Parts: sequence; C-alpha cells; structure tokens
Amino acid sequence: MGPVIGITVSIDASGRVRPDAELLYVRRVYAQAVRAAGGVPLLVPPDADPADAVRVCDGFVVSGGADLPVSFGAHAAAIPNAEDAQRVAWDRRLLDGARAARRPLLGVCYGMQLLNLHAGGTLLPDIGAAIAGALDHGGDGRTSEHAIAIASGSVLFGAIGAAARVSSRHHQAVDRIAPGFRAVATSPDGVVEAIEAEDGAALLGVEWHPESDATAAGVYGWLVARASA
Repeated sequence: MGPVIGITVSIDASGRVRPDAELLYVRRVYAQAVRAAGGVPLLVPPDADPADAVRVCDGFVVSGGADLPVSFGAHAAAIPNAEDAQRVAWDRRLLDGARAARRPLLGVCYGMQLLNLHAGGTLLPDIGAAIAGALDHGGDGRTSEHAIAIASGSVLFGAIGAAARVSSRHHQAVDRIAPGFRAVATSPDGVVEAIEAEDGAALLGVEWHPESDATAAGVYGWLVARASA
C-alpha cells in the first residue's frame, strides 16, 4: 500500500449545494491525482482533530477554496467571497501539526495562499486590479491556461522542469512572501505561482491546479515520494 495522503475539504454551511443539509465537499480530481501518483487518498474533515489526522496520514493536500483576507493582521478587511472561517482555522492548525511532525504538504491555490498567510505573508486581493496587463488567471468558476517559469535548483524544478503550461482558477495571489519561504515559479505577468520552504521542509505551494493539467504526475508524484520516505 502506498502512503496515505490526507486531502482537506470545503464546508458548505449555507445550503448552496443542498438547502436542507450542511455538506463537506472537494473536487474528485484531487483524490484521482493522489491515486495516480501511487498514494492512498483520504478525505479529512474539519471534524477530525488535526493531531489525529497527522498521526493517520503520511502527507497532505490542502485543496482549493474561496477567498482569504489580504493578511491575518488585526485590521484585515472583511471580504465578500470568504472561505468558511471554521475551515480556515482548522487548516491553520493542520499546517502547524504537519510541519511539526515533518509531514510533506502540498497547498493548492487557496492552500498555497493560506500557507503564505499563515507564515506571515500577504495577498493581493485581486490580480486584475493590482497588475496592469495581467493575464487571465481564471476565477469566478472559470479556468484559464497560461505558462509559468520555474527556478532552477528548486524542488518544483526537479518535479516538472523549467517551464509548464498550467490550469488556473484564481483572482487572488501572493503579494509579500512569508519569511522562511521563497518564490520558485512565476507567470509572465509576474504573479507568484509557487513557493517553497527555504529550510528544506517538504512544504510546497502552487497557485494553479496541477490535478487538472499535465503537471499532475510531477507535483503529486513529489508529494507521494516524500510521504513514502
């Protein structure tokens, strides 16, 4: 059996999917990508204790979600399409537990943004408003494709090479990179597309959705390989 990879889920507490029920959900393609890479996918709900999740799982995917504040500072402004606060708080506890236990972790889209915010970085609230001539990065239910360039010598470079075309669905992006992390991929308009821990910890954040494009084998393969080790 391959390593067990925990995949975080979103909370539909407002009845958007079913008006008569509170649901937990995640796109199936995350589990399919983990399985294709040789891992055993396990959906991890916010009802579990993060410490228990860390004991059960060999690695984690913090899956995509809705919007986050530009920072976790005391004066962070409210946002209209915010991710469920219960999920955000639980995911932050998981980040701490996974790092302390040296479990490899992949943050995807919201997951990368949360990784950066939790470590003390900030976000751009909207790429189009912040960057003149920005590419279409998708968002609002849309998917876009664009190129990225990857820094040589990075973990990501070893996983997928110097460049790739990626599947993108976001309008927020990393602004100030958190202490202890570095940018290892960018799109042609300068948006940070991936971050890695500087101390060699197995923490990788990607702004795009590798489970939906040709980078899946490399990115999820890296996670499963590190979890196996």
